[in-house]
Amino acid sequence: MPKHAVLLILLGVVGCGGGSADAVARVNQRRLSRDRLAELMILAQPVPLTTEVAYELASHWVTLTAFAQRVAAGDSMLDSTTILDLMTHRVRWELVEEWRRRLVARARPPEVAGFDSAYARELLREKGARLAQDATSMLREIATDPWRSRDSSRTLATFAGGAITVGQLQRYVQYLFPAMRQEMRAAPDERITEFLWGFVLRELLVSQADSAGVRLSEARYREIQAECRQAVHSIWSRTGLDPASLAAAGATVAEREHAASRRVEEYLEAAAARRVPLEPVPAFLAVPLLREARWEITGDRMSGVVEQARRLIAATEARPTP
Repeated sequence: MPKHAVLLILLGVVGCGGGSADAVARVNQRRLSRDRLAELMILAQPVPLTTEVAYELASHWVTLTAFAQRVAAGDSMLDSTTILDLMTHRVRWELVEEWRRRLVARARPPEVAGFDSAYARELLREKGARLAQDATSMLREIATDPWRSRDSSRTLATFAGGAITVGQLQRYVQYLFPAMRQEMRAAPDERITEFLWGFVLRELLVSQADSAGVRLSEARYREIQAECRQAVHSIWSRTGLDPASLAAAGATVAEREHAASRRVEEYLEAAAARRVPLEPVPAFLAVPLLREARWEITGDRMSGVVEQARRLIAATEARPTP
């Protein structure tokens, strides 16, 4: 039987996926059911049926739904305050890169190749940097749930003249890809420690850059601002979640939210079936969205999603060919 025919039968079996009470993800009052996520996995064939793929698809649903709800509520996300918030992480990262370029420029040509690692070792030694005894367990805990409220002032690492807090680490981990956070949960202590030292080094470089008065040029600052605005426009364009069309879809927030939710479903369905590219909400936009929403992905239910997808495929393959 042709693949597209199999998928049509499967869609007939599972429908819209809204009938299941087993929600695997939520954003405020919206729920993603096990059956609906299984349906998206089937449409994404031949992508492997794994819990990692299920979690990634659920992550796309969560970030897009959070975006959709903000726009449906009347927030275009293009006001100056929002754009400045979105720019913070990008600017911070580029300041570190600019400071690193200046440091490398001071090195003699024979030293450039190994400059980064040598400078890192010397900086950590000079600052007397030390990780807290429970730093690895703190990182695993944050990677498991980077959004839960916790004591942000708790010390993660110390160095001469200061300390790095759990809150700083938590904000950084929020910007990582979901797959990387998942990997951290089971990573050996050695890898966790390497990551922590890399994070400590980055924070020390940020501090150095600030002390040295490193600033981005006005031109680059405007470029980042334009890139942030373009990212918002790009999501509007590919999902139909632009303020104008949502305003036309309903007079009330509830009506617009319903229309926005339907458009998220349609976009993910088309992306899973490869009719349109599946592009994630950029981290610099997703993180502020998720900080303000009540949301959850139930990771331990992903195996049930995979099992459901396999059952549906097996049931279809067992049917006689017409």
